[in-house]
Order: sequence, then structure tokens, then C-alpha cells
Amino acid sequence: MNIFIPIVQKNRPDLSSGDLVIRNAPIEVKQYTLTDSSCKGLYLLVHPNGSKYFQARVSLDGKRKLIQLGKYPKLTLSTARDLARSVIDRVKVDKVDPILDRKIAKQLRRSDAENTFQAIAEEWLEIKQRNLAPSTHLKIKQTFNANVYGVLGKLPIKAIDNQVVRKCLLIMQKRGATELMEKSRGWIKQVFDFALSDNLISENPIPAKDERLIKHVSEKFPRLKSRADAGKLLRNLVEYAGSFEVATCVYLQLHFAQRPSELRCAKWSEFDLDNAIWTLPLERSKTRKHMTKPHNVMLSSQAVAALKELYTYTGHSEYLFTTRLDHKPVSEATIRKAFRLLFTDYHIVPHGCRHFFSTQANESGLFRRDVIEAALSHGNDDAIRAIYNEATYDDERRKLAQWWSDELDVMRDGAKIISIESVKSA
Repeated sequence: MNIFIPIVQKNRPDLSSGDLVIRNAPIEVKQYTLTDSSCKGLYLLVHPNGSKYFQARVSLDGKRKLIQLGKYPKLTLSTARDLARSVIDRVKVDKVDPILDRKIAKQLRRSDAENTFQAIAEEWLEIKQRNLAPSTHLKIKQTFNANVYGVLGKLPIKAIDNQVVRKCLLIMQKRGATELMEKSRGWIKQVFDFALSDNLISENPIPAKDERLIKHVSEKFPRLKSRADAGKLLRNLVEYAGSFEVATCVYLQLHFAQRPSELRCAKWSEFDLDNAIWTLPLERSKTRKHMTKPHNVMLSSQAVAALKELYTYTGHSEYLFTTRLDHKPVSEATIRKAFRLLFTDYHIVPHGCRHFFSTQANESGLFRRDVIEAALSHGNDDAIRAIYNEATYDDERRKLAQWWSDELDVMRDGAKIISIESVKSA
């Protein structure tokens, strides 16, 4: 049966008579059509089961095309006429194939449904894993899971505007997490930039500034205020009730003054205890964008001794500081909790050990600023100088590491350590 050539008998009523014709259209054994003389090209298909559908029939490049408009009575006769005229005009004037047009629109709708914010964000995170520190990558992933996907995750990225993003950010702001909110806004903006580069959206909906969001005021990491306080913390380590691994991590955090995430996730394969060097892989370093080779941390004799003792506990594992599962490093929360338990006079955090070291080393006047900054693995503020200056200051940093561990022993014991070299020279 050719569905494009309706069999219209003389006694068939015309749709121009109105809805009454449609309502009274008889049910027959075979489907049949009714025409509409007031809108040429519009038909009503009546099925044997009583269902009635409006259709528009057009011709494009010599080919007949059938376009389904909708089912009666959900689609009224007057609306069907408007749709039919619109379709017919587009074919005649613009030479648009309505069937192909609908297929494309359907594919776009399916694409929009698949391209949710979460789907795009996870693809972006997968790519960013190439050059993000593992700790940073994990932090973004955890933040999105806990704070972003619940609001934006299932929405098509094309449908999200700044009002929706702001709603997500205000939830963080209201609970006082302004720093996390500000970082999340930057990460969300990067996801939209990624979608923009793939032509999934036409513009990034997040403006450069949003006055309704509170700007986070950065504060220095809570840190030890004095040498006496550092000594108290170190003495408290002796009676620490937690695991030996966690106690050693706190001890080495003070001695190394490296970034907490870099130490916490350290692996035994990175350490050369015979030569007293910890080689931090480039991919794990936060400042790797400014580096051309891995960062070497010089180990004092105290640090080497602590590591050798730790090896008897966790040497069978990949990581220095393991969880009970052995294949994962100890969590950031665990180390932070240890600092809280070990020193209760005021709030301090692991990262504050870097500030305390930097303050003490600079105030000593014994070491050049470049040496101290190199020990901390800080990028050079002078971009031009950074290009040409490839000095590592290894010898001076080794002396700095040993000086710092000796100073920590002084703080712990409350007495001045006199080196053998000093005694001989006297």
C-alpha cells in the first residue's frame, strides 16, 4: 500500500468542516485518510483501532515526503494546520528536508542528554590527570562528587547558566566554605571552557566576577608560633597513642618541611637512604610546571634514622605511610587529626610546618634566600631568571637540612647542641 497516495472516496467528509468531522470519523477495517481543502497538504490518518494522526505531505526534489505532525485530540485541528503550513513553506521556500531536519534535531537532543555536566567534567578530569598532581586531581574529583554533581551533574551542560552555577556555589558559601567555593568556581569554569573548545556550548556562562559571591580572604596556614611550641609538639610525639606510621609522618613533616600531600603519598622507591636523598617525581610535584627535573630533598641524619626505623614497619608496602589496606597512603584527615591531638594550645596544620621552617631559616641569617626557596621547591618569582638559573644548591641545601634537624632537636630537648666540628675548631 502506498501511504503517500491516499484513497479518498467521494463520500469522505472534508476537514474544512471542523472538529465535528474528526470526532464522527467512522472506524473501518482498513486505515484511511481525510483531506483538508482549507490547508492543502494536511491529512488526517484514521487507524482501524480508532487512533487519529495528522500528517503533512510535501514534495522535495521530486520525492514525496510524509511528515508526522501529532495525534488528535492532543494536537488540535487549528494547530495541525499551522504546523502543516510551516512545514510546507520551509520545504517550498528554504528547500529544507523536514524528515532529515527532525533526525538531526533528535540526534542533538540525544547528544544534549548525554553531554551532562558530570559527563563532561569527568572527561575533563581524565585529561587533566596528565598534568595535575595526584593529590590535586583527587581533591577536585572529591569536591565535585560532594558539592557540585548533586546540583549540576545530571543537567545538560548546554542548559546550565550562571544562575544555576551560583545556586551550587551559594550552598558552599552559606556554610562558610568560601575558599572551597572559590576554587570550585574556577574548576567549574574550566569545565565550561573545555566544553566550549569541543563546540558543545556557544559560550562560557560564568562571568569573570559575580558580586553575589563573597570573595575569599586568604589566610596563612595555621602554624607553630614559637620554637618552644615546636619543642612541645615533638616531646608529645613520645607519648602519642596513634600508630607509629602516623607519628613518623608528623616527625618527618617537621624535618622535611615539604608539602603534606607530597610526603603523605611518598613511596619507598623514591628514597635513596645510602645517599640521603628523596627524589620527588616530577608528576607528583605541585610546582612541576616550573620544573624541568624532579625535586631532590636532602635528608638529615635524623631523617635517615627515622626512615630506616619506619622501613621495618612499612618496607613491604609501596607507600611509607600506609592505611590498614597497605595499598593506599594514609589520609590527609588522619595526619591533620594527629597534629590536633599532639598540640592543643592552638590550631595548627601540617602545611604550617613549611611556614615555620621558612621563618626560622630566614631569621637565622645562615642561608641564602635562594637556598631556602629551593629547599621548599618554590617557583622563581622572576620568570626570566627562572629560565636561566638552573642552580640546585645541593651542597648548601644538605647543610640546611642537617641544620634544621639539629635545631628541632634543640627545640625538643631545650638545650644547645654543639657539633663535633665546633668542638675541634675550638
